[in-house]
Amino acid sequence: MGAGGDDEVDRRPFPKSLCHRCAAPPQYIHTERSTFIRCPIFKKYPPQPVVACDAFQESPSPPDGGRRQA
Repeated sequence: MGAGGDDEVDRRPFPKSLCHRCAAPPQYIHTERSTFIRCPIFKKYPPQPVVACDAFQESPSPPDGGRRQA
């Protein structure tokens, strides 16, 4: 694995899920063997990875701290 901010994203469960970039920040529920992502809008745990969501709005601050790829 490489160094840098990308490692932080890669350690999240289902790194490609829209939930990580949503303006309504999800709650991460950790158990011994699993991590669940709870949606604060729908008040439930959607099947992951979420690739489409009617309520999704891009977070104003990107998960990479605002860095852009060149």
